[in-house]
Amino acid sequence: MAAHLVCLTNEGGVPLFSRSSGSTKPLAFAEQGMLYGVQMFAQNYGVTLQSTDTEDSKVAWRVFHDSIVLVLVQADDGSSHVHANTILEHVFQTMVMYLGLDSLVRLRNIERLRRDLRVCYPVIDSLLEDANIFDSISESVEVVAIPEAASLQDPLDSFVTECESTFGCVHCNGRLLVATPKWWGLSGQEMMLLSRLVRSLPKNSSSDIPVFLPHASPKVPHRLISVHLLSGLVVSVLCLDVPTLATVQSKLIESHWLPHFEMLKTCLRAPVTNIPKAIVVDPGILAFMVVNTNQHKCIVSCQLPIIEGSMAERRPLTVEKRRSILASFYRNTVGTIFPVVHSPERKDPSGERPSSLPHSAEEAYMNALDHKCYSICSQDFRLFVTFSAAVPHHAIRLVSQQFLESLKKDKIFIDLREKKS
Repeated sequence: MAAHLVCLTNEGGVPLFSRSSGSTKPLAFAEQGMLYGVQMFAQNYGVTLQSTDTEDSKVAWRVFHDSIVLVLVQADDGSSHVHANTILEHVFQTMVMYLGLDSLVRLRNIERLRRDLRVCYPVIDSLLEDANIFDSISESVEVVAIPEAASLQDPLDSFVTECESTFGCVHCNGRLLVATPKWWGLSGQEMMLLSRLVRSLPKNSSSDIPVFLPHASPKVPHRLISVHLLSGLVVSVLCLDVPTLATVQSKLIESHWLPHFEMLKTCLRAPVTNIPKAIVVDPGILAFMVVNTNQHKCIVSCQLPIIEGSMAERRPLTVEKRRSILASFYRNTVGTIFPVVHSPERKDPSGERPSSLPHSAEEAYMNALDHKCYSICSQDFRLFVTFSAAVPHHAIRLVSQQFLESLKKDKIFIDLREKKS
């Protein structure tokens, strides 16, 4: 879905950057000025302009700390405006993660800020793309659902302790494989943005990057040390002054991770289906997404195998089509039928209108020519499923309910956060 993002100063409307997704051309300077002018006109009359619709697009504005203005222009897919607002929130917190809150609130040198913001582009661009959208729209971190991950907990804990830290994790192809209790205790938005940062790092490299935690530490930076153990497998630790990256590479990586080399390779070869081994998936299910809104974890699978002779084989859908359907179903359900759930640390206008319905809905469905969708909103869990069109309509509710119950019991959703006293 094509999108345009514009970032300007609130005072004067000085452009800081402009990003676009898809094959669309960037917005012209005059168009950026027009979007800012509309917002300033409303602001001068004491009106907070949040969003509007045009014939085929929707536009969302956000002013952060009376300093930064973000404007998002997207094609209108019929979904709630809360999702556009969520993208703007993620973009601003990405800027905070790289530069710190103070540098965005106190704009001293515009030219320097414009240059410094370039480091944010890879993560910001990924937020505008549809390819890996599920963690951002659900404000949760996508996890790898394999039992072998548990065997890496002890070496990770030992490695993080040697780094004089309590925050550490391992990412596998951009998804969170294993983490320390303190890392799980971060907000869903922080875990998601850090995962996207790690995903944007050069392959087979090591890095030492200063980062701010948007909720936990927006003004004091930490060092994010990341080392590729294998191609696609990255161990990261949040620390302060010690250790140095050189020390981690020369003394800590080999001693802590070489004994577990075979297990690391096993995790890297995890099936793309991303289904817990104990879970039996109905052959009519084409894709699913389950979110634990309390722990801010999600499991997504759009590459479920099609069994020969099954109902799904009659009208096959490509992986890209399944992904698009599942994302569209989520956006058109959450914010209109189901309430929006944010991290407790996040407070913004998108949480003020939880649903367009006067009552609390628990389930929703959708029929189309080539697929069916069903969703369940239960305490702490949300399930979104795409079915083959050949699956009988009366069966999708029972299959979805049984599937969610089996997912709830999986070890991946054990709460590993540090217990608060």
